[in-house]
Amino acid sequence: MLRRDFLRLAVAAAAIAPCVGVREALGQEAAMPTVLWLRRGKDQARIDFATPEGYRAAAYLLRDVQAAFTGSPHPALLRLLAWEQAWLSAYGYTIPFVVHSGCRVASTNSREGGVQNSRHLPNQMGVFRAVDFSTREISAEYLGRLAYLARQGGVGFYTQRDFVHNDVDERVRTWRAR
Repeated sequence: MLRRDFLRLAVAAAAIAPCVGVREALGQEAAMPTVLWLRRGKDQARIDFATPEGYRAAAYLLRDVQAAFTGSPHPALLRLLAWEQAWLSAYGYTIPFVVHSGCRVASTNSREGGVQNSRHLPNQMGVFRAVDFSTREISAEYLGRLAYLARQGGVGFYTQRDFVHNDVDERVRTWRAR
C-alpha cells in the first residue's frame, strides 16, 4: 500500500468520524466488529470473539506456544484487531492476521528479548494486552499507522522483520525496532 493510499484512507476516516456522533444522537448504536481471521502456524480460524467459543479460539491462537500456556486476551485487544481487519476489508483487503506472538510467560518473554513490563505478559488473572502480527499483503508500516489511528495503546514498528506490535493501554505510544 502506498503512502498516498494511506493518506487518502486517513482523510476518509476523518470525514466519517463526525457520523459516529450523529448515530448516537439518533439513538442508533454503531455495531463494533467482533469477527477476526487469525492464522498461527498451521492453525487458522475466522472467529466471532463475542461468543464464548470464539473467545476461547482467539485465546488459543494467541497462546504462548513455547510454554504451552493459554492466557486470556483483553477484550479491547480483540476489538482493536477486529477494527483493523474491518478497516482493511472495507478497502478490499479481506485477509488473515498472521500471529507471531500473543501471550508470553516470563521465560518466553525473556527469550524473545521483551521488556520486563511487556503487555504480552499475563496479569494475575491471566489477561494479556499485546499481539505481534503481520500479513503478506499489507506492510508492517501501514498496519502500524492504522493501529496508531485507533489510539488504543502502543504500536511497535518492526519493519525489518515485517511485523507490527499492538497493545491496549491508557497511554498511546509508538516505537521502532532498533
